Amino acid sequence: MRHSIYIQLATLLVKADLKREERIWLRKVRRAQYEIPWHSEHLLRDIGLDATGRPLGESVATPAKAERRVTLMRRILQARLSP
Repeated sequence: MRHSIYIQLATLLVKADLKREERIWLRKVRRAQYEIPWHSEHLLRDIGLDATGRPLGESVATPAKAERRVTLMRRILQARLSP
């Protein structure tokens, strides 16, 4: 025995609504996962940021950073010149 077309339509609409709600919820969860606690200076310091949101201290020494950049530029240049 076949169900009424209205029951089929209602089932389809309820499933679509549940999927829409789940997508919205997942978006909120993902967004909240990466939110930074700008309101608390102590929490910012715990994750390595100052009150303005900049990293505390240097993560890599300047000479090492410059050396890596030069090496990368050499590789890119060699890749462009080689056939």
